[in-house]
Amino acid sequence: MVLSRRRGTVLLGALGVVVVALGIMGVLRAVSASPNNDNDHNNDKGGTLTVMTKTREVELLDLGPQGATHGDMRVTNAPIYNESGKHKVGRLDQYCVTTDPADEPSEKAHMAECTATITLPGGEISVQGVRSYPKLSGLPSRGVEAISGGTGKYAGVGGEVVLETRAKKVIATFHFIG
Repeated sequence: MVLSRRRGTVLLGALGVVVVALGIMGVLRAVSASPNNDNDHNNDKGGTLTVMTKTREVELLDLGPQGATHGDMRVTNAPIYNESGKHKVGRLDQYCVTTDPADEPSEKAHMAECTATITLPGGEISVQGVRSYPKLSGLPSRGVEAISGGTGKYAGVGGEVVLETRAKKVIATFHFIG
C-alpha cells in the first residue's frame, strides 16, 4: 500500500511538472513576439524588466510520509509590484515540486522543479527552473530560471529571470532575448 501511494504521489508530481512546463512554454512563445513599445515596464526584446513581491501566500503540501519527501509541493501566489515597490502591476502564481529532498545530514537544501506565471498588463510571462530551498529559511537567496514563453504583448519572449530574496521581498529581474 505504501509503495502504490508513493508511486501515485510521484506520478501526480510529474504530471504537475509537465502541466507547468507546457504553460511556461506557451508564455515564453507569447513574450518573444511582443512589441517593443512599453516604456513603463522596460520589457523590450533584449531589455530588462524588474518587479518584486512583498507579501506572499505559500501553502506547503506534504504529500508523502511526514517530512520532506519526493513530490511534496509548495504553492504560491502574490501581488507583483513595480521595481520601486510602490505600485501593484500584476500577480504571481507558481508551484514547486520537490525532486530531491534534503534527507541526508550533509544536505543543506531541498531541490524543487518550479513553474511560475507572472501576469502583467497586456499579457503573461512563464518561467521555469530548478530551485534550491534551504532547510532552515525556506527561501532561496538567489536563483536563475528560464523564461519559457508569454502571451499577449509578451508572446514569443525568451531569456532568463534572476530571482533575489532580500528580507521578505523577492526581486525578479527579467533579461529578455529576442
